[in-house]
Amino acid sequence: MNTQQQSFITKFALISFLLVSAAIATAQTRYVQHEKINKGDTQLSPYFSITLSGGNWYSPLMLKVYHHDNGDKQLIGLSKFSEYASRQNGYAISDDGKTILYFHQNLPDDGGVNKPGGLYEYKHGRGAKRVHSFVSNAAYLSVPLPRNIIVYSQLEKIKDSMRLDSKYYLRDTDGNEKLWVNP
Repeated sequence: MNTQQQSFITKFALISFLLVSAAIATAQTRYVQHEKINKGDTQLSPYFSITLSGGNWYSPLMLKVYHHDNGDKQLIGLSKFSEYASRQNGYAISDDGKTILYFHQNLPDDGGVNKPGGLYEYKHGRGAKRVHSFVSNAAYLSVPLPRNIIVYSQLEKIKDSMRLDSKYYLRDTDGNEKLWVNP
C-alpha cells in the first residue's frame, strides 16, 4: 500500500468518525432538550409547580413538588434527582393540570412532608395517595414519553431464586399502568 492510499484511508476514517459522532451528538442533544428539567422554579399548571435545586458539593440535586390552592403553596414531595435524568423520572402531569404523579423519598430533612417514600398521585381537590411503596425514579428509557406518563423501576424477586430483577413500568395520570417492553 502506497502513501497516497494510506492517506486516503486515514482521511476517510476520520471523516466517517466525525459524521457518526455528529449524528450521535445531535440525537443526544435533541433528547436532552426534549426531556430535561431546568434548575429553578417551574410552574406546571395553576395547581402544581416544581423546583430543581442543589447539585453542588454540599447539597444533592433535589426535585421538590408543590401543590397550589387558593394562594397557598405546599410542599408535597421531594426526591434526589440526577443531573442526567429526564422529566419522565421526576413527574407526570395530566393535560388539564389537575393531577400529578411524583416521587417522594423519606429523607432526614424532608422539609416537613413527613410521609413514607414511594410513587404518589395528587389530584387537586382530592389530595394525595401513595400508588407504590418500593419504587425508584432511576429508570432510564431512551425514548421521550408524553407529559402525562412517568417511568419507575420496581425490584421483583426472580422465581425460585435468591436474585432480584428490576423491571420498568409506565403509569399515566389516568391510572393506567403497564410493564415497559423495549421495542
